[in-house]
Amino acid sequence: MSNSVQESVNAPLREESEILEQLKASASGADWSGMEIPPPVFKFMEGRLESYEPGRSLRVSFPVKPEYNNPMHRMQGGMIAAAIDNTMGPLSLLVSRGAAVTLSMNLDYVRGIAEGKRLYVVASVVSRSRTNLIMEAVASDERGKMVARSTAQFQLFRMPASK
Repeated sequence: MSNSVQESVNAPLREESEILEQLKASASGADWSGMEIPPPVFKFMEGRLESYEPGRSLRVSFPVKPEYNNPMHRMQGGMIAAAIDNTMGPLSLLVSRGAAVTLSMNLDYVRGIAEGKRLYVVASVVSRSRTNLIMEAVASDERGKMVARSTAQFQLFRMPASK
């Protein structure tokens, strides 16, 4: 493959529609009980696909809505975890071109993020085998200040062929 062709294959995708099409293409070659792309929880959290570096990382942002608040008017930790999982999950599909489930997730919280802001999550592939995927993620505020960091292990499944 020529350098220019290789560069275009590995070029980051920055348009949400391009990333969404790539996600749908990753799931389209198989029938996995009506896999919905993007899933309802991603839509509920109003995730926005920001950029994708093929095979390496995915950046997604989420609004910090008042209904996500903890008693201190900051995004509740469970919602931050959901935002991170909603970034790692699509990355697992893009990288493996199959289904994956979260086996474990470790999460460290660094600071809060107030409603009205946007949470940015960058998930990256650390290691991949035939059956497992290890990823890390950093969630940051609009200034680039770390809100949380996470590592997770996913189990990969081969998707049954379409009929």
